[in-house]
Amino acid sequence: MFPGGALDVFKDLIQQELKSHPTAEMKIFTMIADRDPRKKEKGKRELVVQIPWTKEKKQIEVVEALPKWVNAIFTTCSRKKIPILSSLFDYRNLIVFYPRIMKLLSWKIRKFWPERVVISSFAIGKNISLGSHNLQTKLYFHSPMQYIWSHREEYLAKFTGRKKKLFSFLIPRLQKWDKQFTQFDEIEFNSNYTAKLAKEIYGMEWKVRYPKIHDMFYYAGINLQPQNYFVCVGRLVTFVRECDLIIKSFNQLKLPLLMIGSGPDEIYLKSIAGDTITFLGRLSPEETQKIVRNAKGMINLTKESFWIGTVEALLMGVPVIGYADGATPELVDKQSGILVEKKTIKNLISAVEDFQQRKRDRKEISEKIREKL
Repeated sequence: MFPGGALDVFKDLIQQELKSHPTAEMKIFTMIADRDPRKKEKGKRELVVQIPWTKEKKQIEVVEALPKWVNAIFTTCSRKKIPILSSLFDYRNLIVFYPRIMKLLSWKIRKFWPERVVISSFAIGKNISLGSHNLQTKLYFHSPMQYIWSHREEYLAKFTGRKKKLFSFLIPRLQKWDKQFTQFDEIEFNSNYTAKLAKEIYGMEWKVRYPKIHDMFYYAGINLQPQNYFVCVGRLVTFVRECDLIIKSFNQLKLPLLMIGSGPDEIYLKSIAGDTITFLGRLSPEETQKIVRNAKGMINLTKESFWIGTVEALLMGVPVIGYADGATPELVDKQSGILVEKKTIKNLISAVEDFQQRKRDRKEISEKIREKL
């Protein structure tokens, strides 16, 4: 349903609702869900959530906008990396159909006649039409549709030919559609950066609440003698995350780099990686915590609206090399890492070399980020 940290935030939102409305009947509505095609799932799709202050767990039905067979095709192509088909049936290609898909999802929500709707939106989740239903709406806003707003120039720069023409054609139409959905009873933004964007784009204002971070990172402890490797965590894609740029830079630096995660560009990224780059795939939170905690530093060049991974690393005293835009400057300062001004191999290599020459107090890094949360 949601990638990475957004799912953790979503579970936290559900737990807040369970605490406030313990007897309420709940359903989860989403555009597409991550069904494992290797498991012949029958019946209802459910998400299991811990009930606050108890040892009990609650199973909540998941309702998808897309038919199950369509969902299965996209999931299969994403997992198996099938040549041609995986690039064709990539969920990112659904951008053309977003307005229609959200109409379908809105219809399914209205059929349930809810009294309260809580929306976790990192792209188009906020764009539901609830008609004249007399209900309460709460929005937790991770980011706007980045590819048509804050990141559109980056996307346009990487597209060529027909894709670029189609994307250029879609941008103003999607922007007009996206700006229609701005009225909510309560709004929370995941960072000051996101709040500023929302005010500029939609005229929306409310409060900032950083996402909840798992206790295992608060109490992981600090390794004062890290091992000699860097780590990059997240979806393996070239767009925006710049995984290819990071790999090419470390090929030249000939420094050990561990790549944690999976994604649609995984095969390509492995093909350009040198001997010092190791791909670990998707790991459990516990495995990821151990590897990040022992790392010399974490690399992330994404223009983030928050990114939980940065905070998790800083809580364990691990310095971060990040991008000097988005929400990262809210979290990373000169003591806790280095901010890269431009996404180029030259700039990243220079940042890593500068990083290698500085000594940092990991305890101080951990203490400072705790003060911000």
